Amino acid sequence: MKIKVILTGGTIGSEKQSGIVHSGVSRDIVSYWLEKCSEEKSRNIEFFKVSPYSVLSENISLDNWQALTEEIARDYSEYDGVIITHGSDTLSYTSAMVSIYCKDFPIPVVLTGANKVLSDKESNGYGNFDKAVDIVKQGKTGVWTVFDNVYSADSVMEADYYTDSFSRGNTPQQEVILKSKEKIIFKNKVMIIKEYPFADYRGIVIDSSVKAVLVIGYHSGTANEKAIDLLYEKCKKQGVELYLQGLNSESAVYSSTEKMRKRGVNIIYNDTPEYAFAKLMFKVNGYLC
Repeated sequence: MKIKVILTGGTIGSEKQSGIVHSGVSRDIVSYWLEKCSEEKSRNIEFFKVSPYSVLSENISLDNWQALTEEIARDYSEYDGVIITHGSDTLSYTSAMVSIYCKDFPIPVVLTGANKVLSDKESNGYGNFDKAVDIVKQGKTGVWTVFDNVYSADSVMEADYYTDSFSRGNTPQQEVILKSKEKIIFKNKVMIIKEYPFADYRGIVIDSSVKAVLVIGYHSGTANEKAIDLLYEKCKKQGVELYLQGLNSESAVYSSTEKMRKRGVNIIYNDTPEYAFAKLMFKVNGYLC
Protein backbone atom coordinates (compact mmCIF):
# COMPACT_ATOMS: atom_id res chain seq x y z
CA MET A 1 0.00 0.00 0.00
CA LYS A 2 1.32 3.43 -0.99
CA ILE A 3 0.24 6.61 0.78
CA LYS A 4 1.23 10.10 -0.31
CA VAL A 5 1.63 12.43 2.67
CA ILE A 6 1.50 16.16 1.97
CA LEU A 7 3.09 18.06 4.86
CA THR A 8 2.07 21.74 5.09
CA GLY A 9 3.19 22.74 8.58
CA GLY A 10 0.90 23.71 11.43
CA THR A 11 1.17 22.50 15.01
CA ILE A 12 1.62 18.91 13.82
CA GLY A 13 4.73 20.14 11.99
CA SER A 14 6.09 22.38 14.73
CA GLU A 15 8.32 22.33 17.80
CA LYS A 16 7.99 24.18 21.10
CA GLN A 17 10.98 26.25 22.18
CA SER A 18 11.00 28.28 25.41
CA GLY A 19 7.25 27.88 25.63
CA ILE A 20 6.59 29.21 22.09
CA VAL A 21 5.45 27.05 19.18
CA HIS A 22 7.60 27.51 16.06
CA SER A 23 7.06 26.03 12.60
CA GLY A 24 9.45 23.24 11.61
CA VAL A 25 10.33 19.83 13.07
CA SER A 26 13.35 17.56 13.14
CA ARG A 27 11.07 14.49 13.02
CA ASP A 28 7.79 14.61 11.08
CA ILE A 29 4.54 12.80 11.87
CA VAL A 30 5.31 9.93 9.48
CA SER A 31 8.57 9.10 11.27
CA TYR A 32 6.85 9.52 14.61
CA TRP A 33 3.99 7.20 13.62
CA LEU A 34 6.32 4.52 12.22
CA GLU A 35 8.33 4.55 15.44
CA LYS A 36 5.29 4.41 17.72
CA CYS A 37 2.89 2.04 15.95
CA SER A 38 3.17 -1.73 15.90
CA GLU A 39 5.19 -3.51 13.25
CA GLU A 40 2.10 -5.43 12.21
CA LYS A 41 0.12 -2.25 11.56
CA SER A 42 2.85 -0.55 9.53
CA ARG A 43 3.71 -3.65 7.51
CA ASN A 44 3.33 -3.23 3.74
CA ILE A 45 2.70 0.53 3.99
CA GLU A 46 4.99 2.82 2.02
CA PHE A 47 4.83 6.55 2.69
CA PHE A 48 5.93 9.12 0.13
CA LYS A 49 6.33 12.57 1.65
CA VAL A 50 6.25 16.00 0.00
CA SER A 51 6.09 19.47 1.51
CA PRO A 52 4.94 22.14 -0.96
CA TYR A 53 5.10 24.70 1.88
CA SER A 54 5.35 24.82 5.65
CA VAL A 55 3.49 27.52 7.58
CA LEU A 56 1.55 28.02 10.75
CA SER A 57 -1.91 27.85 9.23
CA GLU A 58 -3.02 31.25 10.54
CA ASN A 59 -0.52 32.62 8.01
CA ILE A 60 -1.86 30.62 5.05
CA SER A 61 -1.88 32.50 1.74
CA LEU A 62 -3.50 32.29 -1.68
CA ASP A 63 -0.19 30.95 -3.00
CA ASN A 64 -0.33 28.12 -0.44
CA TRP A 65 -3.78 27.01 -1.58
CA GLN A 66 -2.57 27.17 -5.16
CA ALA A 67 0.53 25.08 -4.34
CA LEU A 68 -1.65 22.51 -2.57
CA THR A 69 -3.97 22.11 -5.56
CA GLU A 70 -0.94 21.78 -7.84
CA GLU A 71 0.39 18.95 -5.68
CA ILE A 72 -2.97 17.17 -5.53
CA ALA A 73 -3.31 17.52 -9.33
CA ARG A 74 -0.27 15.30 -9.94
CA ASP A 75 -0.68 11.70 -11.10
CA TYR A 76 -1.82 9.75 -8.05
CA SER A 77 -2.75 6.54 -9.88
CA GLU A 78 -0.04 4.55 -8.07
CA TYR A 79 -1.23 5.60 -4.59
CA ASP A 80 -3.93 4.14 -2.38
CA GLY A 81 -4.62 7.36 -0.51
CA VAL A 82 -3.52 10.90 0.33
CA ILE A 83 -3.03 12.37 3.80
CA ILE A 84 -2.62 16.14 4.17
CA THR A 85 -1.25 17.44 7.47
CA HIS A 86 -2.36 20.97 8.28
CA GLY A 87 -2.56 23.53 11.06
CA SER A 88 -5.79 23.48 13.04
CA ASP A 89 -6.59 27.22 12.85
CA THR A 90 -7.61 27.10 9.20
CA LEU A 91 -8.00 23.34 8.82
CA SER A 92 -11.75 23.59 8.25
CA TYR A 93 -11.29 26.17 5.47
CA THR A 94 -8.71 24.12 3.59
CA SER A 95 -10.85 21.02 4.19
CA ALA A 96 -13.77 22.74 2.44
CA MET A 97 -11.58 23.78 -0.48
CA VAL A 98 -10.08 20.29 -0.88
CA SER A 99 -13.54 18.70 -0.60
CA ILE A 100 -14.57 20.66 -3.69
CA TYR A 101 -11.33 20.13 -5.59
CA CYS A 102 -11.17 16.39 -4.86
CA LYS A 103 -14.90 15.66 -5.04
CA ASP A 104 -14.48 12.80 -7.54
CA PHE A 105 -11.06 11.59 -6.40
CA PRO A 106 -10.90 7.77 -6.75
CA ILE A 107 -8.89 7.28 -3.54
CA PRO A 108 -9.36 8.56 0.04
CA VAL A 109 -8.11 12.07 0.81
CA VAL A 110 -7.71 12.83 4.52
CA LEU A 111 -6.78 16.13 6.18
CA THR A 112 -5.53 16.08 9.74
CA GLY A 113 -3.52 18.01 12.31
CA ALA A 114 -2.74 18.23 16.00
CA ASN A 115 -3.81 20.28 19.01
CA LYS A 116 -0.30 20.24 20.50
CA VAL A 117 3.20 19.62 19.15
CA LEU A 118 4.08 15.94 18.76
CA SER A 119 6.62 16.01 21.59
CA ASP A 120 3.82 16.94 24.02
CA LYS A 121 2.42 13.78 25.62
CA GLU A 122 -1.08 15.30 25.42
CA SER A 123 -0.89 15.84 21.66
CA ASN A 124 -3.60 14.16 19.60
CA GLY A 125 -1.37 14.26 16.51
CA TYR A 126 -0.41 10.58 16.59
CA GLY A 127 -3.99 9.42 17.14
CA ASN A 128 -5.29 11.67 14.36
CA PHE A 129 -2.70 10.44 11.88
CA ASP A 130 -3.37 6.85 12.93
CA LYS A 131 -7.09 7.30 12.13
CA ALA A 132 -6.17 8.88 8.80
CA VAL A 133 -4.07 5.82 7.92
CA ASP A 134 -6.99 3.57 8.88
CA ILE A 135 -9.31 5.45 6.51
CA VAL A 136 -6.84 4.89 3.67
CA LYS A 137 -6.40 1.21 4.57
CA GLN A 138 -10.18 0.77 4.52
CA GLY A 139 -10.34 2.35 1.06
CA LYS A 140 -12.96 4.82 2.32
CA THR A 141 -13.19 7.06 -0.75
CA GLY A 142 -14.17 10.68 -0.22
CA VAL A 143 -12.57 13.66 1.44
CA TRP A 144 -12.33 13.48 5.23
CA THR A 145 -11.07 15.58 8.10
CA VAL A 146 -9.74 13.84 11.18
CA PHE A 147 -9.31 15.70 14.45
CA ASP A 148 -10.23 13.37 17.32
CA ASN A 149 -13.38 12.54 15.35
CA VAL A 150 -13.84 11.83 11.66
CA TYR A 151 -15.74 14.48 9.69
CA SER A 152 -16.81 14.79 6.10
CA ALA A 153 -14.49 17.58 4.92
CA ASP A 154 -17.33 19.57 3.39
CA SER A 155 -19.17 19.88 6.71
CA VAL A 156 -16.44 20.33 9.33
CA MET A 157 -16.51 23.68 11.17
CA GLU A 158 -13.63 25.41 12.92
CA ALA A 159 -12.55 24.44 16.39
CA ASP A 160 -13.90 26.01 19.53
CA TYR A 161 -11.24 28.24 21.08
CA TYR A 162 -11.79 26.76 24.55
CA THR A 163 -11.97 23.00 23.91
CA ASP A 164 -10.02 22.73 20.63
CA SER A 165 -12.94 20.61 19.40
CA PHE A 166 -14.24 20.87 15.85
CA SER A 167 -17.94 20.57 15.08
CA ARG A 168 -20.06 19.14 12.28
CA GLY A 169 -22.31 21.41 10.23
CA ASN A 170 -24.77 20.76 7.43
CA THR A 171 -23.74 18.72 4.43
CA PRO A 172 -24.02 20.99 1.35
CA GLN A 173 -27.15 20.31 -0.69
CA GLN A 174 -26.04 21.91 -3.93
CA GLU A 175 -23.53 19.98 -6.03
CA VAL A 176 -20.48 21.98 -7.02
CA ILE A 177 -18.74 21.17 -10.29
CA LEU A 178 -15.40 22.64 -11.34
CA LYS A 179 -14.76 23.63 -14.95
CA SER A 180 -11.13 22.57 -14.74
CA LYS A 181 -8.60 21.26 -12.23
CA GLU A 182 -5.53 21.69 -14.41
CA LYS A 183 -4.20 24.98 -13.06
CA ILE A 184 -5.94 26.70 -10.18
CA ILE A 185 -4.89 30.30 -9.61
CA PHE A 186 -6.50 32.03 -6.65
CA LYS A 187 -6.17 35.68 -7.57
CA ASN A 188 -9.51 37.22 -6.70
CA LYS A 189 -10.59 37.24 -3.06
CA VAL A 190 -13.69 36.72 -0.94
CA MET A 191 -14.08 38.99 2.09
CA ILE A 192 -15.70 37.48 5.19
CA ILE A 193 -17.58 39.71 7.61
CA LYS A 194 -18.98 38.27 10.84
CA GLU A 195 -22.29 39.71 11.98
CA TYR A 196 -22.34 41.08 15.54
CA PRO A 197 -24.64 43.23 17.72
CA PHE A 198 -24.85 46.91 16.69
CA ALA A 199 -22.94 46.07 13.48
CA ASP A 200 -21.53 49.12 11.71
CA TYR A 201 -19.86 48.56 8.35
CA ARG A 202 -19.19 52.17 7.43
CA GLY A 203 -15.45 51.62 7.89
CA ILE A 204 -15.31 48.57 5.61
CA VAL A 205 -13.09 49.10 2.56
CA ILE A 206 -13.63 46.80 -0.43
CA ASP A 207 -10.52 46.86 -2.63
CA SER A 208 -10.27 45.81 -6.27
CA SER A 209 -9.12 42.25 -5.49
CA VAL A 210 -12.35 41.49 -3.60
CA LYS A 211 -14.99 40.02 -5.88
CA ALA A 212 -17.50 38.80 -3.28
CA VAL A 213 -18.39 39.66 0.30
CA LEU A 214 -19.67 36.88 2.54
CA VAL A 215 -21.54 37.89 5.69
CA ILE A 216 -21.64 35.15 8.31
CA GLY A 217 -25.07 35.74 9.77
CA TYR A 218 -26.70 34.59 12.96
CA HIS A 219 -27.85 30.98 13.38
CA SER A 220 -31.33 31.86 12.09
CA GLY A 221 -29.91 33.29 8.87
CA THR A 222 -30.47 36.89 9.90
CA ALA A 223 -28.37 40.03 10.09
CA ASN A 224 -28.85 43.68 11.02
CA GLU A 225 -30.92 45.18 8.21
CA LYS A 226 -29.46 48.69 8.31
CA ALA A 227 -25.88 47.39 8.42
CA ILE A 228 -26.52 45.07 5.48
CA ASP A 229 -28.25 47.84 3.50
CA LEU A 230 -25.17 50.02 3.86
CA LEU A 231 -22.86 47.13 2.98
CA TYR A 232 -24.98 46.24 -0.03
CA GLU A 233 -24.64 49.79 -1.39
CA LYS A 234 -20.86 49.63 -0.93
CA CYS A 235 -20.75 46.33 -2.79
CA LYS A 236 -23.02 47.59 -5.56
CA LYS A 237 -20.74 50.57 -6.22
CA GLN A 238 -17.76 48.22 -6.53
CA GLY A 239 -19.61 45.68 -8.68
CA VAL A 240 -19.22 43.07 -5.94
CA GLU A 241 -21.76 40.39 -5.07
CA LEU A 242 -22.96 40.27 -1.44
CA TYR A 243 -23.83 36.94 0.19
CA LEU A 244 -25.46 36.08 3.52
CA GLN A 245 -24.71 32.69 5.09
CA GLY A 246 -26.42 31.10 8.04
CA LEU A 247 -29.84 29.95 6.86
CA ASN A 248 -30.92 26.35 7.22
CA SER A 249 -33.36 25.38 4.47
CA GLU A 250 -35.68 23.81 7.06
CA SER A 251 -35.79 26.92 9.26
CA ALA A 252 -38.32 29.75 9.18
CA VAL A 253 -37.34 32.73 7.01
CA TYR A 254 -37.48 36.02 8.90
CA SER A 255 -38.77 39.24 7.35
CA SER A 256 -35.33 40.84 7.69
CA THR A 257 -33.75 38.11 5.58
CA GLU A 258 -36.54 38.23 3.01
CA LYS A 259 -36.07 42.00 2.61
CA MET A 260 -32.34 41.45 1.99
CA ARG A 261 -33.08 38.78 -0.60
CA LYS A 262 -35.53 41.02 -2.45
CA ARG A 263 -33.02 43.82 -2.45
CA GLY A 264 -30.38 41.67 -4.13
CA VAL A 265 -28.42 39.98 -1.35
CA ASN A 266 -27.60 36.36 -2.27
CA ILE A 267 -28.82 34.00 0.44
CA ILE A 268 -26.76 30.84 0.98
CA TYR A 269 -28.66 27.88 2.37
CA ASN A 270 -27.18 25.05 4.44
CA ASP A 271 -23.47 25.57 3.68
CA THR A 272 -21.07 25.99 6.58
CA PRO A 273 -19.20 29.33 6.58
CA GLU A 274 -16.06 27.51 5.46
CA TYR A 275 -17.75 25.69 2.59
CA ALA A 276 -19.53 28.85 1.46
CA PHE A 277 -16.19 30.68 1.49
CA ALA A 278 -14.38 27.94 -0.46
CA LYS A 279 -17.17 27.68 -3.01
CA LEU A 280 -17.10 31.44 -3.57
CA MET A 281 -13.31 31.38 -3.90
CA PHE A 282 -13.64 28.97 -6.82
CA LYS A 283 -16.54 31.01 -8.23
CA VAL A 284 -14.89 34.44 -8.20
CA ASN A 285 -11.80 32.97 -9.83
CA GLY A 286 -13.86 31.50 -12.63
CA TYR A 287 -13.66 27.77 -11.87
CA LEU A 288 -17.29 26.87 -11.19
CA CYS A 289 -19.60 25.62 -13.92
